[in-house]
Amino acid sequence: MPVWVVSRTLAEPLAWQGSALVSGDLAENVIALKERTAEVHLIGSLDLLQSLLRLELVDRPNLWVYPLLLGCGKRLFASRTLPTALRLSEPVTCPNGTLHLTYDTAGARGYGDLAGEQHRASVI
Repeated sequence: MPVWVVSRTLAEPLAWQGSALVSGDLAENVIALKERTAEVHLIGSLDLLQSLLRLELVDRPNLWVYPLLLGCGKRLFASRTLPTALRLSEPVTCPNGTLHLTYDTAGARGYGDLAGEQHRASVI
C-alpha cells in the first residue's frame, strides 16, 4: 500500500520504504491523489485533517471514539472548522466500547438547530 507523507519539515528520501513526500500546494496534491486512487485515508494528524476540512477535501469522515477521557488535548473540530452537515452511515460498536463512526456529507453547509432532536444529552 502506498504511503504519502505530508510534511513541512521532512525532505526526500524518506526513511519509510514505499513512502513519498507530498509537498507544495496541499489542495492540488490531494486532488491529484484522489484522482489516482480509490481511497485516501488520513491517520494521526489533526492539523492536516483540519486543513483538509477547510479546503473541503474530506468526502467521508471516519471517526474512532475510544472509551477514554484524557481531560485535555487538541479538538478534532477546531474553531475554524467550516459548518458541514453529516449523516451517520456505518456505525460499528466494538466489544471494548470503541465506536467506529462513518459519515457521509449531507447537503449544504449551515449552522444546525438541535431544537428538533428527540434525544438530548443530560448534563450532570
